[in-house]
Amino acid sequence: MNPGIEAARSNVFGLLVARNPFIFWGPSAPGHRVGPASVLAPHVGNRRAYFLIRLPWNRETAEGVAGDAAALAELRDRYPEHRHIMLCNSHRELELYRAQGVPGIVCSTLAFVDETRFEILPSVQKEFDAVYTAALVPFKRHELCRDLASVAIIYHRYHPPSVQEEGYPERMRAMLTQATFVNELDGEFRLLKEEEVAQWISRARVGLCLSEAEGAMRAAAEYMLCGLPVVSTPSIGGRDRILDPAFSRIVPPEPAAIADAVRELDALALDPRYIRSRTFERLRPDRMRLLQLIATIHAEEGVAFPADGLWSELFRNGTWPTASIEDALTRPAIAELPAAG
Repeated sequence: MNPGIEAARSNVFGLLVARNPFIFWGPSAPGHRVGPASVLAPHVGNRRAYFLIRLPWNRETAEGVAGDAAALAELRDRYPEHRHIMLCNSHRELELYRAQGVPGIVCSTLAFVDETRFEILPSVQKEFDAVYTAALVPFKRHELCRDLASVAIIYHRYHPPSVQEEGYPERMRAMLTQATFVNELDGEFRLLKEEEVAQWISRARVGLCLSEAEGAMRAAAEYMLCGLPVVSTPSIGGRDRILDPAFSRIVPPEPAAIADAVRELDALALDPRYIRSRTFERLRPDRMRLLQLIATIHAEEGVAFPADGLWSELFRNGTWPTASIEDALTRPAIAELPAAG
C-alpha cells in the first residue's frame, strides 16, 4: 500500500471487492469520469488491479464512449498493469465500448438496489395514484404528472449544476398543486433514508419513470421491488430492460397518456408479490454476470474464488457507497466476508 495513504483527505465512491487479486467496484462521478479507476490509481500503484466501473448515466452515444476510452487510455499509459471493465446498463453501451476496444459486461445499476430495504409493505395504506422518485431538475419532466389526481414526489438535491435550471422547482410546485412534495413535509427539505423512501413508495399505486434519457434510473427497480407497477416514457439509459409488459406501460410523454396508463395499471389489481418476483428474475442475470466476471478474474490470476463468501453484500451497499480512500482500501473486502449462517 502506498505509504502516503494515511495523509489522504479525499473520498472515493465504491467498494473493495477483493484484495488478492485487487478488484474495486465503483461508479463514474462528476470530476472523475472513470470513477475509482482514476481516484485510486496513485494509491494502488502500478501493480495488477481491476476496476469495475458502474455507469450512473447512459453512454449510448459514440461520443460519450469515446471520452471514456480516451480517459482509460491515459490511465493505462501511466499504470499499464491496471485493467478497466465497464458495467453497462444496456447492450447498446456494451457494443459501443467494444468498438473502442474497452472491455465490459451488461450489468445494470439496478442490480445494486437493495431488495432488503425495498420490499412489499402490505400494512401500508394506498393514498396516491402514483409516486415519482426524481430530482427536481428539468430532464425528469415532472410536468407530465399534471393530469394525475394525486402524486407523491420524492427527490434529492445532488444533481450537478449542468442539469439544473433556476426556478424549476418553484414552477413545478405551482403547476402540480395536487402533488405532495414528500421531502418538505417537515417544513424544510430533508433527505429521506431508504427505508422511508420505501414507505412512501408503498403508499402509491403506480411508480413513474418520465425522463427521456438518463442512466438506468434506480427508482424503476425500487418501485417494482415494493410491488408497484410502472408507467414509463420511451427512454434511453437501460431501464426498459427490466420493465415487464405484464406490469408496466411505456407511453408517449403526454400528461393524458401518463394518467390513462396509471388508471389502467391500477385497475388490473396486480399481485405485488408477482411484480417483485418477476423483477428479481430480470435483475438476477446481471448479478450473476458480475459474479462470473469476478470469478473469472480470480481464475486468470491463479487465485481460488471464495464462492462461499457473502457476495450478496456487493449488491446491498447502495449505488453510491462512499468512504475515505484509506477506509476504502483497508476495510474488509467483499470477498473476505464470511457466508451467513
